[in-house]
Amino acid sequence: MPDYFGYPFNRFEQLNGDYLIATYLVFGTDYDNVFTKAGNFAVGQTIGTWVQIPGVTQHMVESYQGRIVSLHLIPSDEEKVAVLKLAFPIANFADNFAIMMTALVGNDVSTALRTKLINIELAGDAVKSFKGPSKSIDDLRKLTNVYNRPIILNMIKPCTGFSPKEGAKLFYDVALGGVDIIKDDELLGNTSYNQVADRVREYTASAKRASENTGKETLYLVNITDSPSRMRDNAKAAIDAGAKGCLINFVATGIDALAEICEEFGDKLFIMAHYAGVGVMNWQKGGIGNPVYIGILPRLAGAHATMTMFEDGTDAEARYDFIKTVQAQRMPMGAIKPVVTTVGGGITPLHLSGIYNDLGPDVIIGIGGAIQGHPGGTTSGANAVMKAIDAVSEGIPLTEAAKACEDLKIAIDAWG
Repeated sequence: MPDYFGYPFNRFEQLNGDYLIATYLVFGTDYDNVFTKAGNFAVGQTIGTWVQIPGVTQHMVESYQGRIVSLHLIPSDEEKVAVLKLAFPIANFADNFAIMMTALVGNDVSTALRTKLINIELAGDAVKSFKGPSKSIDDLRKLTNVYNRPIILNMIKPCTGFSPKEGAKLFYDVALGGVDIIKDDELLGNTSYNQVADRVREYTASAKRASENTGKETLYLVNITDSPSRMRDNAKAAIDAGAKGCLINFVATGIDALAEICEEFGDKLFIMAHYAGVGVMNWQKGGIGNPVYIGILPRLAGAHATMTMFEDGTDAEARYDFIKTVQAQRMPMGAIKPVVTTVGGGITPLHLSGIYNDLGPDVIIGIGGAIQGHPGGTTSGANAVMKAIDAVSEGIPLTEAAKACEDLKIAIDAWG
């Protein structure tokens, strides 16, 4: 019989080859079963199952079986938690994200562990299976003509229910305030009453009209999220209509669908990945951690920017998760470029200084309600945000900047 890695004892090995190394929190194990369960999981997620079966060769074991890199059981009087690192041969899935995720978290019931996937590393030449982003923050700065400060993004509100012409009016009011990028809300797709190509034409015209007053042309990211084939059609239609960027709800479409769009259209469109739905993937004792799902995976798939839920520090655990996610988007990963972090969610001008101090200038900051909900109107809200980001970037206190900008003073009073 071949030397199964997981039966009955586990060997920790020095890796020699191309592997994806997955780190898990493992729940429901104890000192008397943790080795056997971890070994069964390593085998069951790669070449075998819970019993030794015929047909498994020594070559399969050595070349394609999962291997335990490390295992640490954390002592506790309550439910014990193990930290497990498994190495998966990259040859088992290469750049096929669907098979990769099936291996990492598919969890065959016969060899199941209660796990939470919290990190992914690439060993050997495994990183060469992925191309990563084709565009960087420098490319975005050239598109927006914005340098030496964070880039400001607004999302059109209301989210749905309006025509392209009505949306173009909303777009114009924001662009008139000098915002750098405007995107569709993630809820607006290619609908019967508001189609992708029509939006691009109308919104691009609004951007040009606003630029006559502001001296800058706001970049529009159109939401092309759809089924894989229709998403490709949407991308083509958007480009033909003049689009330079797009949005994809990648949790809903699947990572492979995102990767295909990035591969085919990444040279023509700046592609932002949106995290909508990721909450169902990440929970306290299971699923996939945000640093993996919105930190590493869209980056490997080739997204140029990834939306990331902002945390203001009032919840220490959520803030820790946020910082880990941003680290995953930016950390060195061979030749793979960082993905541009895009923070959003309840941000007002009062948050900008903290975000700048934490993340620096190379970030996109998404602000919605604090622009459209400004007491003076949308354009005033946009103007307040732009004056605030200029002040923050120059080290000027907001209260000082507000003395020369009534819109910013009103915003501080409203959101403070």
